[in-house]
Amino acid sequence: MEGQTMAPNSDRGGNDRAGTARTSRKRLILVSAAVAAVAGSVAAGTALAAGPSLPPVTAQALLARALGSHQQVFSGTIESTVDLGVPSQLVSQLPSALASSGSQKGAGAGANPQAQQAEQQLLGLLSGTHSFDVAADGPNRQSFSSSDTGRTVRFVHNGSEAWSYDSQSDQVTHYTGIRPDDATAQPSNPTPTTPADAARLLQQIAPYSAVSVDGNSMVAGRQVYVLVVTPKGSGSSIGDVRLSVDSKTSMPLGVQIDPADGSSPIADVRFSKVSFDEPVASTFDFAAPQGAKVTTKTAGETGKSGEKTAPHGTKPGQRGPAAPQQRPNDIQVLGSGWTTVYKISPSAMAKGGKGGNPLDALKTIGHSVPGGTLFTTKVVNVLVTDNGTVYAGAVTPQYLENLAK
Repeated sequence: MEGQTMAPNSDRGGNDRAGTARTSRKRLILVSAAVAAVAGSVAAGTALAAGPSLPPVTAQALLARALGSHQQVFSGTIESTVDLGVPSQLVSQLPSALASSGSQKGAGAGANPQAQQAEQQLLGLLSGTHSFDVAADGPNRQSFSSSDTGRTVRFVHNGSEAWSYDSQSDQVTHYTGIRPDDATAQPSNPTPTTPADAARLLQQIAPYSAVSVDGNSMVAGRQVYVLVVTPKGSGSSIGDVRLSVDSKTSMPLGVQIDPADGSSPIADVRFSKVSFDEPVASTFDFAAPQGAKVTTKTAGETGKSGEKTAPHGTKPGQRGPAAPQQRPNDIQVLGSGWTTVYKISPSAMAKGGKGGNPLDALKTIGHSVPGGTLFTTKVVNVLVTDNGTVYAGAVTPQYLENLAK
C-alpha cells in the first residue's frame, strides 16, 4: 500500500516538475521572442535610416564627382561643431597680440574697429556649436544668417547689390555696383571634373595620403558616399578627413576632421536640413533693421572718400605690393604634405618694430618643455625655442620637439 501511496506522490512531483519546466520554457521562449522582436525593430530601423545600399564607386570617381559638382541652387541649415582645442587663456590673449601686431603698422588691423569686430567673430568660431541658415540661387544670389548665440549676423547678395548686418554693432553695410559673376563662362582655374583629372590629383597626394570610400551614410535625410582621406605615416595632428558627398547631386553635404589622438572631432560641419528646390525670391530681400546705421559703398571701396584702395605699397592699378625684403633663411619650410612645418627665425619675429614681438603676449600661455615653450591645440602646435626660433605646423608636439633638436 505504501508503494501505491508513494506512486501518486511521485507522479505528482514529476508532473509539478514537468509543469515548472514547461512554464520555464514558455517564459524563455517569450523572452527570446521579445528580444528578437526588439533586435528586429532596431535592425529594421537602422536599415530604414541608412536606406538601400548605393552602387559601389571608386575613390577616384567619387573625388571627380565631388570636385565637379556645380550645384548652385539649394537652401538649408548647417550645423557646425568646432573644437580646435585652443586653451581659453590663449583665446583671450589673441586680440591683444593681434592689436600689438597691427599697431606696428600705424593704421593696421589693430587700429581698425571693423577689423577688430572681424577678429572677434573669427574667435567666436574657434569652439562650440553654431547654426547657419544658407541659400543660393545661382552665382549672383546668396544668403547667409546666424542668430543662435543671440547675436544676429546676416549677409545677402542679390544681383548687383549686397548687404551685411551685425546686430552687435547695429550697422549695415550696403554694397552696390557688384559685377555679375562670369566665372562659369570664363574659369581662370578650371576645376578638375573628369576621372582623369581626379586621378592626377590622387597621384599628387598619394605619397602623403590614402584615399578610400567608406561605404555610404545619411546626411540631412539624403544618402551620401563617405570619402576618407588619411595621412600616411606619423607626425600629423590630423587623423583623417571624411567628406560626405550627396549620391545624386555630388554636392558635399558635410565634412568631419578627426584628430590623430582619437579624441572628439576637430570639426564636424554638415547640413541638418537641405533642399535643392529653388528658394523663394524673398530669401534674397534685405531690409535694414529700424535704427541701424547704414553705410553705402561701391564694390571695391574701403575708404570714406569712395576711392578704391590698393594694397600697401602700391598705387591703384598696380598688380600688388613689392615682396617684403626678407633674408632667405627668415622662414623655412621643413617637410612636406601633412607634416609640413614652418621654421621662423628669431630675426623675423623681431621685425615688429615698436609693437615688439607679438609672441611676447603669449609667453605665459604655453608650457615649458626641454629647450623652449610649447603651445598646443588639437590642430596646430607651436614650439618657441629658448633662442627665439619658432616651429609651427599641424603636427604633434613630439614631432616639433624632435625637429628642433
